Amino acid sequence: MKKVSVFLITYNHEAFIAQAIESIVTQQANFDFELVIGEDCSKDKTRAICEEYAAKYPDIINLLPSERNYGPMANTIRTFQACKGEYIALCEGDDYWAIPNKLQQQADFLDAHPDYTMCFSDTQIIDEMGWGLPDERYFPKIEKETITIKDIILSDVSLIPTATMLFRNILPNPFPDFYYTTFSGDLFLHLFLADKGKAKYFNIKMAAYRNHAGGLTKSPEQIEKTYNNIFGFYITMNEYLGYRYDGLMRQRLFEMAKTRLIYGSREKKGMAKLKHYFKTMPNYIKYSKGFNLKEFMYYHAMLFFPSLLRKIKA
Repeated sequence: MKKVSVFLITYNHEAFIAQAIESIVTQQANFDFELVIGEDCSKDKTRAICEEYAAKYPDIINLLPSERNYGPMANTIRTFQACKGEYIALCEGDDYWAIPNKLQQQADFLDAHPDYTMCFSDTQIIDEMGWGLPDERYFPKIEKETITIKDIILSDVSLIPTATMLFRNILPNPFPDFYYTTFSGDLFLHLFLADKGKAKYFNIKMAAYRNHAGGLTKSPEQIEKTYNNIFGFYITMNEYLGYRYDGLMRQRLFEMAKTRLIYGSREKKGMAKLKHYFKTMPNYIKYSKGFNLKEFMYYHAMLFFPSLLRKIKA
């Protein structure tokens, strides 16, 4: 059995996929590893490039068939299911690894620390031309070496860059039904693994995350749809984990409800703002720890009388 299976999904990454594959197959490790590519029937030359590399590295690359487009989540699951290694490392077709001994460092750590289920690192942030971007715009600065499920639940942004992860191959089989429709596949993975052990943070940039024009745009409608999906995900994930972290989950849901209540109304006026209020206020109340009249009135003033509130503050 290969010690590490490298999971790589790709779709229409013609300009980037060669760099991603090269950064993996040239890894320097004292163990065998495989690269499992879930190519999702791309419309550009991504498939052809993957086939060239599969022919060049037949002992390393397992290129999965793609006679049809599976879609992101189904493609993710079939690629995970093809990973047979003791550990799984992640990369996507538009990212790449930045150091040649990434797998060796991370596998050595998990070998020596059975109470950890995963490890990850910092990442470079680059644009489609390869120019660096400010790291703090995408991932927070981490101040400690060990991350727990509490840290992941309470963080309002993702702590773990996907392309830097290596974890034990203990994935659910089958995946839960809600995984197929969630916008939070990475978050599910982080919480599932953190429920079973700790996460090690390496203060080194082991991979590069590419922010490019092919990514999803964030219109107000898309932001609201994403929020609703992730809010529902936390509710479902709380149940999936047997309510073992119910207090933390309720805290996260309250913070999300409060953020959506206030900031989701910024561009709304008149009846649209009123509808937003009646839609979001119930969750704010439901997940609050107790009724705080002062806070309650403050947020109402922010929603409906912002000019008056500014005068009072002045």
